[in-house]
Amino acid sequence: MRVQSSDIAAVWRNSPLSSIPPHELLLVSDFDGTLADIVPEPTLATPLPDSLHALRRLVPMLKKVVILSSRTNTELAEHLPIPGAELIGDSGLPPPTPQELEALRVFNAEAAKLLGHTPGAWIEIKPASSAVHFRNAPISGQKVLDIVRPLLHQTGLYGGLGRKVIEVHSPNAGKGNALEALFKRLHPGGLVVMGDDENDRSMFSVASRASIPRLCVGVGSAEVPPDLFDHCDLVLDGPAEASALLRSLAEWATTGERT
Repeated sequence: MRVQSSDIAAVWRNSPLSSIPPHELLLVSDFDGTLADIVPEPTLATPLPDSLHALRRLVPMLKKVVILSSRTNTELAEHLPIPGAELIGDSGLPPPTPQELEALRVFNAEAAKLLGHTPGAWIEIKPASSAVHFRNAPISGQKVLDIVRPLLHQTGLYGGLGRKVIEVHSPNAGKGNALEALFKRLHPGGLVVMGDDENDRSMFSVASRASIPRLCVGVGSAEVPPDLFDHCDLVLDGPAEASALLRSLAEWATTGERT
């Protein structure tokens, strides 16, 4: 469901999660498009101050606050100075095998040639994945995907079309697997997940099957298909409303209010 910003606190109060002890709750959030607005130059993205403040309040109260992002760990540490939060970069992908590294090397080299004459398109190389960025390019996402699709087939890599980016990595890997690993390690009594883009889809799917109280939160925009949020319990309008939800969680966790 979509809610008005004035109703966000009420949604949380009426959620089954609001009745569990805060120290049992696992919060997992994406970064870009969820905690921070999308900007033309990714290095200039910054978390909303209210979101940053709420996360700092939540860290000592919850079982764990996790930021699970396609950004690198180094970038997350620079953007999110939150002692005690767990920062998981590169979508939680495991270290690539030598074969996967070679596949990524071939993809990066050949994709750079194919996109070399498209101004504004560029390839970001990360430890276990690559990202084809085209936010500032005069080309559609589908066209970029059509250009690199033969390379994806050749290398056996997965390419997910998201918000002006194609995330490229090994198949059958991503944020869903990372969330399952967090379950096994932390054994939470409740779960909140927040995300806004295609690479959050597997996380929403895993969360929706969890047997514990949960709240799957989609952070909507005009850049994603509506079915991205099919497994979500709540769809908010951009990072500002996500910030309002985090403030509600922080108030609940620190004041001891229970339903």
